[in-house]
Amino acid sequence: MMHAQRLQIENRAEPRVVVKLPGRLFYGPGLVMWADCVIRNLSASGAKVDVAAVFALPSRLVLADLRNGVAFDVVMKWRRGDVAGLQFQARHELRSEVEERLAGVRGVWFGLSGLTPTSPPAVSAPRTSAPLPPRRSSC
Repeated sequence: MMHAQRLQIENRAEPRVVVKLPGRLFYGPGLVMWADCVIRNLSASGAKVDVAAVFALPSRLVLADLRNGVAFDVVMKWRRGDVAGLQFQARHELRSEVEERLAGVRGVWFGLSGLTPTSPPAVSAPRTSAPLPPRRSSC
């Protein structure tokens, strides 16, 4: 005898996209504590991540999408084992300047991405003395 499959209908405000992106959750004073995670799905208002249950995470965190260079201030809405649901509070582009509290997150992203922050071109100091004449050989 075959069992009928239960159809689950989700009532969501926004559609979610199934992804598999490398992420990192930052937390604690100065955001110096972190846990690697996998972002499993994204919507306009949040994300579902896989993160080891061994990490005792606070309710407020920063989620860094390591592939796309974006960080989100998030609130953890639920957690079951190794899976957590996060609600976005704010979005930060890590390629641009960020608030001081996110400087470490941005630095980690640059380090892991292999990119370097763009900096203004170096300006040479003005000369304070005349240039030296070329050296002559003694031959």
